[in-house]
Amino acid sequence: MSLVVVVADADVTTGLFQHFHSLGYKTLHATSPQLAADLCRRQQAVLVVATTAAAAEFVAASQPRIPTVLLCDQPLSKDQVLELMRSGVADVWEGEPNLQLISERVTLLRHRSEAQVVQAERELSEHLADLERDQRAGRFIQMGMLPPNPMRIDQFYFEHKIQPSLFLSGDFVDYFQITDRYFGCYVADVSGHGASSAFVTVLLKNFSRRLRREYQTSMLLNPGEVLQWLNQELLEQNMGKHVTLFFAIGDLEGNSLSFVNGGHYPPPILVNDAGAQLLEQQGKPVGLFEDVSYEHQQIPFGPGDRLLVFSDGVFEIMSGEDLTENEARLLEVAANQSELPEVWESLVGGRAHANPDDMTCLLVRREV
Repeated sequence: MSLVVVVADADVTTGLFQHFHSLGYKTLHATSPQLAADLCRRQQAVLVVATTAAAAEFVAASQPRIPTVLLCDQPLSKDQVLELMRSGVADVWEGEPNLQLISERVTLLRHRSEAQVVQAERELSEHLADLERDQRAGRFIQMGMLPPNPMRIDQFYFEHKIQPSLFLSGDFVDYFQITDRYFGCYVADVSGHGASSAFVTVLLKNFSRRLRREYQTSMLLNPGEVLQWLNQELLEQNMGKHVTLFFAIGDLEGNSLSFVNGGHYPPPILVNDAGAQLLEQQGKPVGLFEDVSYEHQQIPFGPGDRLLVFSDGVFEIMSGEDLTENEARLLEVAANQSELPEVWESLVGGRAHANPDDMTCLLVRREV
């Protein structure tokens, strides 16, 4: 066990070194408070003894977990001692210290320090347990906001998979019928991770409900208007969060999909008789810029056609050398696997536990 003595004059330390050595401590000499702090970090010292109030206060502030003692040859007033204690100094030794005094005070300080560490660890453990319970409760609520999985709306089949990197996810999926003729679906990826990003998914779910009640007819023909509406809603919340989002409206009578991309990557994949293709489309993230507009596209969606939408977290565990290779892998899997569990297994396999980012996939399929 090491102790650090802070004193400019090495001759003063001779008696102290002898006392500490007889008690079984390795004693290190520091000629300045900064050197003492450095020695504490490198040598894992259990105590610091300083011979000036300034040095004691400096080390106590920089190394609060290690008891720091002021050794002074002149008595201090009560106010001076209180001020030192408030600054973090653990004890004051006045006059010429002897072996018995040093032994008793060092033992007392170490026991006190160990008790404080135990108490701090207990409080930290309790705090972490409370936090984990809150996170689990939040995850339960968040997963409860997701739509039924799988689900059918007329001849359209929906299924999703979300793998959070933490307890809570910044990815979100929803699909819902708007009128007898139209449905909406989307995959959203909120910037950042954790609770703050997960809170935005609550706003997204609320927006889904509002869209079903407050939609305008033009929105069903142009989903870009939906993203403009959502963009303004997020800006007004002033949460410092933005969302990349792929949003589509399906026409059950016209057998088509109208879609828009708000900065979402990778592009969705359409699989039909012509094979698998990326539906690349430009668009700015939602909730980041004022006065944005979004151009939508419309595609036919016939029996057997399917749409796969991933969040970019899936790229984090793919082995391609660059995005081009990873995109090619997505197209290959989408073309050869028609069921979501097989798609997920082909891309993720047993690596889901190591994902540094949320991973999501939405499958939309027109039944034959």
